Amino acid sequence: MKHSILVILSIAAFSISNLKADVELIMETQGYLLFAPHIHGYKTTTSKNPGYRVELTALTDIVRWDNLYFSFLTSNKTLIKNSPEVGGFGLDQLFYTLSPDLRYEFKKWMMRLGYLHESLHSVSNATLGRTIWMNGIQFTIGSKGSNYLYIWEEYKNNKNKFLNHIDGRSFIEFYRHGNETIWTSRNHDYKMKIGGRLRFQIGSFNKWAYFVGTDGTGWKRQNGDWEAKGIVRLNMFRKGLKNFAGFYYAYNFYDTFSPDNEQYLGSLGLQVIF
Repeated sequence: MKHSILVILSIAAFSISNLKADVELIMETQGYLLFAPHIHGYKTTTSKNPGYRVELTALTDIVRWDNLYFSFLTSNKTLIKNSPEVGGFGLDQLFYTLSPDLRYEFKKWMMRLGYLHESLHSVSNATLGRTIWMNGIQFTIGSKGSNYLYIWEEYKNNKNKFLNHIDGRSFIEFYRHGNETIWTSRNHDYKMKIGGRLRFQIGSFNKWAYFVGTDGTGWKRQNGDWEAKGIVRLNMFRKGLKNFAGFYYAYNFYDTFSPDNEQYLGSLGLQVIF
């Protein structure tokens, strides 16, 4: 009996020592920063806040165990409204996201699971009124090249070459309604969100990377109604040693999402992917 216990304890100790050896504290951050003014579509848009937006998103990988990563996502979007009636621009909305994140990577694919704590706070947009909390559990699966984390991998070893392939991903998120806390959804009646991305990797020429993509998202309300958003984006980025910096043009060809609407607006953005 004692011998068996010693064997079991030895196996457990060996397993724990191997587990500790495989777990790495990495503390690496990837993300993007962009500045994007709307340049056309003002006369036809249904948006309440045409102007420009500034976004900063950072995903910090904290620890890694084999191909499993535990990370933390922080994101902030600031919307500035062009207000001809007051003769200038004004702060309109603040939208932030905080989320613990689990990611498992395959050779060309990856899966992510996160609990998104999101808040949309209106400043000058009186049509929204109260702060909206859109908290929910999100699951994502797709190819690595569809994510900003790995766009560098698509182009770093390619020079003066057409890539001609498509990357994609899809996600589903369920909003958590319940008791009045900052970790549950409040001041909206959305039940779930689904969406996806298709990205066509064009190629790399003279140290510039070119790709186009489209993103689609749908929000389902508690009563069964849907709102949706569709965006097409053209990208041209200069390759640095480890990062990208460049321009993109985005057009919202369809948008009925009322909290953050850009229907028929086109924007020209400056973006850094790090």
